[in-house]
Amino acid sequence: MDDGRGVGDALRHLDSHGSEPEALGVAEALARFLVARCDSHHAGWRAVRQVVVDSAADAPWEKCARRAVPFVTIDLLSASQQGGRMPLARAQHFAAQRRAEQIAVHVDQAAVIADLGLKCSSVSPERWRSTLSTAVTARSREQVARAVDRSLSS
Repeated sequence: MDDGRGVGDALRHLDSHGSEPEALGVAEALARFLVARCDSHHAGWRAVRQVVVDSAADAPWEKCARRAVPFVTIDLLSASQQGGRMPLARAQHFAAQRRAEQIAVHVDQAAVIADLGLKCSSVSPERWRSTLSTAVTARSREQVARAVDRSLSS
């Protein structure tokens, strides 16, 4: 699956056989693939990542990517239990959200908030993880700023 072949087959397998024992291996392989391709296939993750990089955070990118894989695996298996077909875009979004959550621990939220030009106070680590996870819906720095502001204001 490293070259992108078999992704559709893996998603269909999970859609049909997500509760079977071999589904865990398929979900893990798919999760590793999706997490790795966030940088090239998820505009929202790229926008959040650039905001983090611009804030001068020295985040352990690869370590956080590896830590996201088990969570994406769980997301994929949970989604397969709900029935219906899971589109690749939805699966890729799971990966982007989980990568953002993992990197949040290593990001100085005050620096990011200031760099985005927002006037918000600091929040709990759980809320910050959720905020960055939500921000992966954005496609640009300005949209990331709006998403962060909206999340922290609610």
